[in-house]
Amino acid sequence: MSVGAYFDTHTHLTDPRFDADRVEVLARAAVVGVGRLVEIADSPEDWPRVLAFARAWPESVRCALGLHPYYAERCTDEFLAGLEREIGLPEVVAVGEIGLDYARGPVAPDIQKAALRSLLAACRRWDKPVVIHCREAYADLWAIVQEIFHFPPPGRRFWGVVHCFSGTPDDAESLAVAGWAIGADGPVTYPKNARLREVFRRVGPGVVVLETDSPYLPPQSSRGKRNEPQAVPEIAAALAEVWAMSVSDVARVTSENAGELFRLPEI
Repeated sequence: MSVGAYFDTHTHLTDPRFDADRVEVLARAAVVGVGRLVEIADSPEDWPRVLAFARAWPESVRCALGLHPYYAERCTDEFLAGLEREIGLPEVVAVGEIGLDYARGPVAPDIQKAALRSLLAACRRWDKPVVIHCREAYADLWAIVQEIFHFPPPGRRFWGVVHCFSGTPDDAESLAVAGWAIGADGPVTYPKNARLREVFRRVGPGVVVLETDSPYLPPQSSRGKRNEPQAVPEIAAALAEVWAMSVSDVARVTSENAGELFRLPEI
């Protein structure tokens, strides 16, 4: 798969739902210009599979290793030591996804917050970008981020990304000013999601990255189906309308943002 104009910054293509046609999924993405992606690991059990996937596609795939808030009770000193051993690998461009989920998370909020504090403090020590998952917890996320990160980031624009952003426009503006990229996914294409489009109008293209969260969150044209990276241009088209830009300019700017976020100078 050759490097293309679009960068899908958040995928789960090692999910079993892609076992039958993973190569074809990557080929379909390449046809529409999605040439780079970051594969996300939610737990240590996923790490070997995600690393192997990145190694199999070295020109186009990098990965992030994390601990989803669903598993926050597993954030021990032993876990952090294991994560530190892995993050120096050349395929690993970020820690994530990590974060807070008060909507569906099976772990108590206090345990989630303690784990996030530990993980963010470690990322700060390791100087590694962060991929944050946040659902119905933006006030607590903001409080924890402020405790650990001084902004703006020294020498660069981004500490990390708040993936699949679902907060308010004010939440987005605060996080963007503090050095966090904002992830745009399929829901920005939904006709009834005007508030989310207002989020992206307010922050502007300079802090936004594109992501599909495949196989989750398909855009409007394929709701109810398995999502794939080939959906990235549909997300870009929705943002182009919000920003009164060409789709090609959205692709260029968001890919440049992704390159800076993940410290990939070749983007």
